[in-house]
Amino acid sequence: MRAGARRALLVLLALGAGAAENRTGCILPSSEFPEGFFTPQERRDGGIVIYVIIILYMFLAVSIVCDDYFLPSLEIISECLGLSQDVAGATFMAAGSSAPELVTAFLGVFVTKGDIGISTILGSAIYNLLGICAACGLLSSVVSRLSCWPLFRDCLAYTISVAAVLAMIADNTIYWYESASLLLIYGCYILVLCFDIKINQYLMKKFSPCCTCFTKAMEANGEQQPLVGWREESGPLIHQRSRTDSGIFQDEQDYPQLSTSLHGLHEISEDHPSVFTMPEADMKRILWVLSLPIITLLYLTVPDCRRQFWRNWFMVTFLVSAAWISAITYVLVWMVTIVGETLGIPESVMGLTLLAAGTSVPDTVASVLVARKGNGDMAMSNIVGSNVFDMLCLGIPWFIKTAFMNTSGPIEVNSSGLTYTAISLVCSVVFILLAVHLNGWKIDQKLGAICLVLYLVFTTLSILYELGIIGNNPTRVCGN
Repeated sequence: MRAGARRALLVLLALGAGAAENRTGCILPSSEFPEGFFTPQERRDGGIVIYVIIILYMFLAVSIVCDDYFLPSLEIISECLGLSQDVAGATFMAAGSSAPELVTAFLGVFVTKGDIGISTILGSAIYNLLGICAACGLLSSVVSRLSCWPLFRDCLAYTISVAAVLAMIADNTIYWYESASLLLIYGCYILVLCFDIKINQYLMKKFSPCCTCFTKAMEANGEQQPLVGWREESGPLIHQRSRTDSGIFQDEQDYPQLSTSLHGLHEISEDHPSVFTMPEADMKRILWVLSLPIITLLYLTVPDCRRQFWRNWFMVTFLVSAAWISAITYVLVWMVTIVGETLGIPESVMGLTLLAAGTSVPDTVASVLVARKGNGDMAMSNIVGSNVFDMLCLGIPWFIKTAFMNTSGPIEVNSSGLTYTAISLVCSVVFILLAVHLNGWKIDQKLGAICLVLYLVFTTLSILYELGIIGNNPTRVCGN
């Protein structure tokens, strides 16, 4: 239901006797957003430019929230819990950046009663796996090394969760025990992450003789991770820590107020530069002035945990920044929807392209930001982990409705295009693993280009399928 269950895909029965020659079903267009502040004619006469400007401004807003509040809070959470980069990316980072999907999933089940259309599942899943990976490679000048186990672990979990969802909706009904099984699968995934270090060490010992990537991972893990910390009296210091089997960092020395920054490894200090400090470069100054309303609003509503005074409020920062990400994404998708309708883009095509990318903006921004800092495992774990979390986004509202609110019967859903969906999702996982392996287990511009080509191929085939040009899917949009 990613892209927020943004539209209900209802395939009608064959047309009546008056149109007996046309046996093609049709899709009712269903906009779940307000009409906007311009009429359709005003938008066609030039008002659409305002919507495009708002879209660009929302992109800027998401990047500011992620860079100044969301990622710093994630770093402190990871430090407090002793999480490795990949585990942090697959859990807290995936959950926070996918907050819009969880909110819109509830809206789709309880408010708009939307189905899970093939555009919604396929478009977002393909974009997350291939589109965001392409962005990380092409928009980052830093080559990031990847580990075998985290990527394989997350891809396996995603494949299992997708198979479970597809099996559930095969009969067009969702029962309470089926939705509960989704929550159980995600719980098992979290359990695996809790013992990630122990499992990783076992696999490296087992497969390192025959797998070069495991050998490289063992050499990397054999080195202790230098963490940059600080003390109020003596300033920055370098501190070595080791990790236990449960994935928790074990202090070798008792240094108070130790903090690690996963992006940049900079120390958090009392005199952290204010968000109102004007940059020196001219272009950055222009961008800073344009973003000043956003900066001020976030400053007044979100604790800046990068500053020592608000450091202990990091969970509040995480939750509030995730809420802001959801709100900004809603406005972004709303504007994108209106632009698509104004340009006459079919809803099925919008679901596979504009809306899939629009609702995944937080995932894209967060992944690109950490990839630029060389944290490849965190970026990839967020990419795949977000898709795994989306399965939870489906399971929670389904379970609440079937187990507590509508206990008399199951939820009715639409499973049109089930076979094509399954094949496409599995192929995308296989291709991303193959591309990473052939590229030497690193994120660079070469991998980005490969993923971009694969994304364009998958999206083109999906659009052709949705429009009924290929495959047995002769659907069209119903007329007014």
